[in-house]
Amino acid sequence: MKKDIHPKLHIDCVVTCACGNTFVTTSTLPTISVEICSACHPFFTGQRRFIDTERRIDKFTKKLHLAQEKKQQATDLKATKLKKKLQEPAKANRTVREILEDFKKEDTKEDSKN
Repeated sequence: MKKDIHPKLHIDCVVTCACGNTFVTTSTLPTISVEICSACHPFFTGQRRFIDTERRIDKFTKKLHLAQEKKQQATDLKATKLKKKLQEPAKANRTVREILEDFKKEDTKEDSKN
C-alpha cells in the first residue's frame, strides 16, 4: 500500500443520536451525529410511530382535513337546496315543457352566482 494516501482511522469514534443514545465505533471521523439509531428506530424497537423529517405527514393530514371540509360544505349545500325544493308548493298539472323551462331558469341562476 502507498503511504500517506489513506484517511486517518479513529478507533474510538463517538456516535450521538438525536434521542440521546451514544455508542462508540470505528470511523474516519472523530464524532458522528445521527437522527435515528437502533435504540429509537421503530423497526428495532417494535413501536409503531412515524418518523417524519420532511413534514410529509403533516402536509397530508392538512390536505385531508381541507378535502373533508369541502365535502361537508358540498353536502350541506345540497341539503339546503333539497329543503328549499321540498318547502316550495308543488305546481300541479304542469307540462314537460314548463318543467324544463323551470330547470333552465334554476341553472342560469346558479351560473350567474358562480
